[in-house]
Amino acid sequence: MDIVVDDRAVPHIYASSLHDAALVQGYLMARDRYPQMEILKRNVTGQLAELIGTPSASALAGDVSARVIGFKRVADRIYPALSADSPAKIALDAFAAGVNVYIAEVRSGTSKLPPGAELLGPMVSNPAAFKDWTPQDSLAIGRYLSYSLSYSAEDDTGLTQARMAVAAAFPTGNPRAGLFRDFWAFAPARDVFTRDGLSLAGEGADAAKSRAARKLSSESVLPNGEVLANAQGFFDAARRLREVMGDESRGSNNWVVSGSKTASGAPLLANDPHLQLPSPPLFWYSHLNTKRAGGKLDVEGISLVGVPGIILGFNDRIAWGSTTANHDVTDVYSEALTPGANGGPDTVLFKGKQVPIEIITETIKVAGREDVVLKLEHVPHHGIIIPTIQNGAVVPRTENRALSVRWTGDEVSNEIAAFLGLNAAANAAEAREALENFKVGAQSFVVATHTGDIFWSTQSRLPVRDARALTYDPVTQTGLSPAMVLPGDGSCEWVGELETQFLPQDTNPSKGFIATANNDLVGTTKDGNPFNDAHYIGFKYDVGHRIARITERLQTLVSKGGVTPEDMMALQGDHRSPLGALLAPKFVEVAKRVQEERSTPGTHPELADLVQRSTSADLDVLQQVANRLAAWTYETPPGVNIGDGEPSEAEISDSVATSIFNASVPRLIKLAFDDEISAIRLRPASGFMAKVLQLAILNPSKLATYSTAQGDTVLWDDLSTTGVVETRDERIAASMILGANYLRDKLGADQTQWRWGKLHTVKLVSLVPPAPGESAATIPAPGDTTFPNGFPRPGDNFVVDASQFGLSDPEKFSYENGPVQRLVVEMTQEGPRAWNALPGGQVFDPRSPHHADEMEHWRRNKAPALYFTDAEVNAHRASSISYAPAGD
Repeated sequence: MDIVVDDRAVPHIYASSLHDAALVQGYLMARDRYPQMEILKRNVTGQLAELIGTPSASALAGDVSARVIGFKRVADRIYPALSADSPAKIALDAFAAGVNVYIAEVRSGTSKLPPGAELLGPMVSNPAAFKDWTPQDSLAIGRYLSYSLSYSAEDDTGLTQARMAVAAAFPTGNPRAGLFRDFWAFAPARDVFTRDGLSLAGEGADAAKSRAARKLSSESVLPNGEVLANAQGFFDAARRLREVMGDESRGSNNWVVSGSKTASGAPLLANDPHLQLPSPPLFWYSHLNTKRAGGKLDVEGISLVGVPGIILGFNDRIAWGSTTANHDVTDVYSEALTPGANGGPDTVLFKGKQVPIEIITETIKVAGREDVVLKLEHVPHHGIIIPTIQNGAVVPRTENRALSVRWTGDEVSNEIAAFLGLNAAANAAEAREALENFKVGAQSFVVATHTGDIFWSTQSRLPVRDARALTYDPVTQTGLSPAMVLPGDGSCEWVGELETQFLPQDTNPSKGFIATANNDLVGTTKDGNPFNDAHYIGFKYDVGHRIARITERLQTLVSKGGVTPEDMMALQGDHRSPLGALLAPKFVEVAKRVQEERSTPGTHPELADLVQRSTSADLDVLQQVANRLAAWTYETPPGVNIGDGEPSEAEISDSVATSIFNASVPRLIKLAFDDEISAIRLRPASGFMAKVLQLAILNPSKLATYSTAQGDTVLWDDLSTTGVVETRDERIAASMILGANYLRDKLGADQTQWRWGKLHTVKLVSLVPPAPGESAATIPAPGDTTFPNGFPRPGDNFVVDASQFGLSDPEKFSYENGPVQRLVVEMTQEGPRAWNALPGGQVFDPRSPHHADEMEHWRRNKAPALYFTDAEVNAHRASSISYAPAGD
């Protein structure tokens, strides 16, 4: 086996078999990333408290969540289901063996753990804790990634809680009775979809029957509020566990462009998945080649740490990328429980019969204290009952109602086979065949082939629900839906799987491109009701600004023709503010009306109170910031020196305007909606808040809280005030003044110093908890005097180049989630030409020149060429080594 490591620290592994390639891949990945792999494995398998112990209650709570969800349990079922000669088993076994070669070196002292891994030091001398890597560990990590992108139990219970809270606070007849429909709207902010219509194959024979059945009346049976509250401890811990991969802003972009529209005549592919941005990144470069020895592999790209093969990338015949498709593959059921008779197990009522609950025992080792033993309840036909978790411990159930979760990820499937199939696929047909193995964590895969085909598939297991589960009407807010808790009595079960031909997909469309961005793919939410179509796909999608901007730019590019890889890279780095372009002109108009009222009282009576209570200085600054917004191009540059010289005056101007707008918007949301949020004690996520704000400003008549008498939504009026009715313009002007005052206090009175890059930054923090102080693996390095708060970055909420900081905290503009690669591939007949950059570097060790070198490309939105052919690899050879199988 020959390995060439190039000048970007990418290993090119030339092996005689898949086994040998995976063996070396495991060893080299561990050599570069072992501390990160160990912590990720422990998070996923529920073994972190064994390492950290009693000082960290969150570690134990995370372990409990991981054991409840059961990543390791399902991995332990997947592994023995693999045939002995299957590529998946061969790769998993060999990869684990390779990781264990490195672990043996650490045990013997031949290799040392790097700075930043001090937490693992005591483990090295503790054989009971310093375990070998197993194939199941890799499977558990893979299933965890699927979970982070598809498990929606928290959404289901959250929407149910919100619906109940709004009904209690604002009952029928109240002007705000439509608040749930407005705050948690299913419709997108932009009506832009990957394709129009669900399927190339029509509705299918059973579609009309299903649609008719949904017209049957169905009473909404909401669960007990106490049952929902009891589940919150689990969801809080599970959210922290999930956020190892990313928070609510995680997502992805991808697109493919037909060769008929490109300069070279070859199709182009681009993919930038958006997940957590730790140091080092969650993914690792490698190139696996067995073709030299007569095999099928010649594939390069990125691997998820701890998992063999290439998850995203290209081979000599195809390139592929993915984004989360957001198919709904999780349901939460309200279970009616009966105590077991004569010491027998408790039961749940299902289809008129009492079904015994199963008990699953999980034992968590905790350093410095006794083991924690969990007795988890499992409903055979649904799944785990959500336990009550308090202070990291499971509290025994005392209620006769409980919630269970059914998720496709609880069942055996073989996603490793899907990716290994893509690694070796030679054409579109073979790529589609590989994707038939992909069942959990639905993705929008886009593929470009060397013969010119482009296609998109959302191949995965998508449950078909009983029609009685799809009766919810968002207008009347009655009925049942899989987006909320369903009755567990057997009336709302999964009755099959959606056939492949009805899943969202497309091949070689006439428009010349395919693009996805976690959006509603086929328009089922356009009418605000995702439950009334021929086939139910899902309910929770990105707000739609990214896909709208990507589509707009691709339409322009393909209309012009001659699309280049550089065009793709520029689109990945698009930083135009979608909310700014929509809302800032209205802010400018409002400021103008304030000045008119100021100069001529009575011109705009609704602004009289604001003018009277504001100081002259505040009204002056309002006009000044409005002038800056009026000049804004909606580009969002940092406006500071990022290491490449001073920015231009135009960049500084746009930067200041970006700061003004983004300081104003969260304050406007607080002024407009915090009174309702306080009343219901629930805060919608940033995407929901952005949608309701957009409609309230631009098209309030579409809101359920619209008042014909007022000619506006009642949401602008503050519930806590009496004798005055707050209006849209008054709230906007007040938020602009508050935003400007915040920037003055934060950055000084000189408005030219209100530069976005001083606020909008990114810092990469290690997944490995540090010893006291900041981890040595952090990027920028601890003590960095140039960028002490992180790298200044362009972008804002919902831009194409994901850099979202959210709308809930008016003083936080840094972000932690974004593109984990910036891949562009030109798939020529002769083979791939590829470019990429990772957020960080290949190597965990902060002493390595490859610990942070990729970040220097990534933060500038640059993607250097990857080396693939023998000539390219040899021209950039940094080192090489040969390995022989043991015994040779």
